[in-house]
Amino acid sequence: IWVSINVTNCTDGVDGLCANICSVVLVSFAVLFTNELAEYVSISFILVAVLLAYLYFNSSPSSMLMGDAGSRALGFYLAILAMKSGHPFAYLLLALMLILDGGLGLVKVFLLRFLKISILKNTRTPLHDHARKNKNWSDSQVVFRFTMLQMIFAIVAYLILSFFR
Repeated sequence: IWVSINVTNCTDGVDGLCANICSVVLVSFAVLFTNELAEYVSISFILVAVLLAYLYFNSSPSSMLMGDAGSRALGFYLAILAMKSGHPFAYLLLALMLILDGGLGLVKVFLLRFLKISILKNTRTPLHDHARKNKNWSDSQVVFRFTMLQMIFAIVAYLILSFFR
């Protein structure tokens, strides 16, 4: 739960990034685990509708922020979905862009503080900052490319789970 909350919060740094990726993750959980999640499926689709409305009225440049309250609530709900699905490790693939974007910074700081290991010195964290500042991607490029990667991960998860069912 802690990891999900924090990686989602760290991803909320570019207009629309967290909402886009979380929408893909929510739909993925709802489609892949319809039977296991039961009433959570309709809640997930309502939340996706709310996120899409937020994105529609809050296109770049944003006029309001999701903030910690919104991003942490999304992370908490994603963790609940992962646990209720009965397949908590599916979260690793279904939310991989969240984990990579927000989690890399958490790992980097943890290793430096507690083990005195310095890794990825030339990589800014979260990854969306690295892409914007070191790779010169625009905000819309970051949002589109990260969302597209999350969609690919969701398709891979679908293929893996359909193979084992």
